[in-house]
Amino acid sequence: MTFWIILSGIIAPAIFWLCYFYYKDRFQPEPVRNLGLTYILGFITGVICLKFHVILPLIGLTDDPSALMFSNRIQFLGYSLVVTGLVEEIFKFLPFIFVILKFREFDEKIDGIIYASVVALGFASYENLGYLAYLEGFELFGRAFASPLTHTIFASIWGYTIGTARIRKKSIFKASLTGILLAAFLHGMFNFFTTSSALRMISAVLILIIWIWRIRILEKKI
Repeated sequence: MTFWIILSGIIAPAIFWLCYFYYKDRFQPEPVRNLGLTYILGFITGVICLKFHVILPLIGLTDDPSALMFSNRIQFLGYSLVVTGLVEEIFKFLPFIFVILKFREFDEKIDGIIYASVVALGFASYENLGYLAYLEGFELFGRAFASPLTHTIFASIWGYTIGTARIRKKSIFKASLTGILLAAFLHGMFNFFTTSSALRMISAVLILIIWIWRIRILEKKI
């Protein structure tokens, strides 16, 4: 039974989204070995990011924001922007900038989106492992597919700014700073909106807008 839970909660969504990204990049596809390494790096980054949460109380932040979710929405907004948004996007960004950006095959603007998405997919896969003990049935299946989607959506933002800067020989630092701050802000706001029944529709609209932008960018290469 445990195997089937892991299959539906981790493996199946990962394969689905990897196939989707590969299909979108089918005319100049990235080597499978690169995508596999990128996914593994994202997964490892998810492990390290979770360990990082242990030190949050040492700097005055809670490692369990659920108490703030309904008792203090202003503090929860700050937590969503700084920890959920900024910290998670930075951790996903690290293997991208230090390893993936050095791939010889990284030669198109949309490669930034593809590789950033696969890093985020690995990150989300590990994150989903933490929910296996708390979710089941359609709730587990829904999160298993939705979590990678949201993570890849936000990572696509800095992936695109960095990919564009690399191809155009522009400043990688400026592109990284702009992309990460924008992605972190939108990620944090999404997290804040989605935990409120009154604002949840805004989170769905936010994801839809970024998803449409992402599709338009990818479709230009087809």
